[in-house]
Amino acid sequence: MSQVQQSGEVTLSTRAMVPSMQRVGNREIEVTFLGNNTHGQPTWVLWNPNEPYLIGMLIQGKLGFDFEQRTDSGVMLHENISLQRVQRALAGY
Repeated sequence: MSQVQQSGEVTLSTRAMVPSMQRVGNREIEVTFLGNNTHGQPTWVLWNPNEPYLIGMLIQGKLGFDFEQRTDSGVMLHENISLQRVQRALAGY
């Protein structure tokens, strides 16, 4: 795994199946690029590396990102949002 990114900005690697650690707010998140899905869209999985706990899936679409976030009350789907909005969703998770 690579070092934790300290900038506060999520950096999405496109190296397939190579996890990287990201710091978002006060959390560390493991981000792994899975490759393109069946629609040809880049897809990442986000994990809490300390437990391990699935945080969600991130898919890059034509108009932005779709983020399927796991919550205590079920799955929350954020559609066509910016990467900055994804960061805010992760920091407040």
